[in-house]
Amino acid sequence: MQLSVAHHHGFKCAGSSVVHVLNRNWPRRVLHVEHRRPDRRIRCGDVRHLTTTGEHVALTSHLLTMPASGQALAHVHFALLRDPLARLVSAYKFAPEERRFGGFRDFVHATAHYASDYQVRQLAVPGLGDNGWEARPEAVPLGAPGVLLGLVERFADSMFLLEQRLAKVGIAFDGSVGAVHNAGGTRQPELELDDAVVAEVRRLSAGDYTLRDRVAALMDAELAAVDADGKGRAEHRLRCAARLEGREGYLGLGPDAWTYVES
Repeated sequence: MQLSVAHHHGFKCAGSSVVHVLNRNWPRRVLHVEHRRPDRRIRCGDVRHLTTTGEHVALTSHLLTMPASGQALAHVHFALLRDPLARLVSAYKFAPEERRFGGFRDFVHATAHYASDYQVRQLAVPGLGDNGWEARPEAVPLGAPGVLLGLVERFADSMFLLEQRLAKVGIAFDGSVGAVHNAGGTRQPELELDDAVVAEVRRLSAGDYTLRDRVAALMDAELAAVDADGKGRAEHRLRCAARLEGREGYLGLGPDAWTYVES
């Protein structure tokens, strides 16, 4: 049995909001799977036995790789990308331990794995012998059947497209959300970023910026195809506004409810 959605949760890419929506649509039927080691990727084959029981409808994971051809776990493998600079600032402000290095420039230098094309590495289909974190832009399955990449900065459009993809295969899904959840660091003062550190992040994340531009173009093309007059998106925004007014509580699950892969 194929899942409806497999969510590839990029760190600080609005994944908590996606998880909230998945849990609201399918209460107690979303599998949250991680590895005990946060640097170890999870291949689709590692968790297939967990997804074919009929118990779960969707899956979310920070570490799941994109599927190779013929290895999909779900009707839609879904991920959001974020402007790399904004993602790093959010990571820096999210937790106190991230600020142990000092200022933001020190954080960027000390945690280059966050800055060096993280989103390309997260979304590339791993090759044989890869550890799953290689920066191979050509291996990101842009435009592949069953893969939908969206943008945090266009969250509503991205969730609307997810609704449309699922509707095509007869799956009812409401992707509306009133507010971004788990926006850690919002009470922190704005960072003053000089031109040098901005240029450094752009250099380290050149592949991510290129990928982000390509995703935006694909989104525009798909939106023009499925909602040329914009009426569907307008209705989606009305549902989002209603949820914001209703102050919907967060429906995510903590680590104690996650399933861990031990391989």
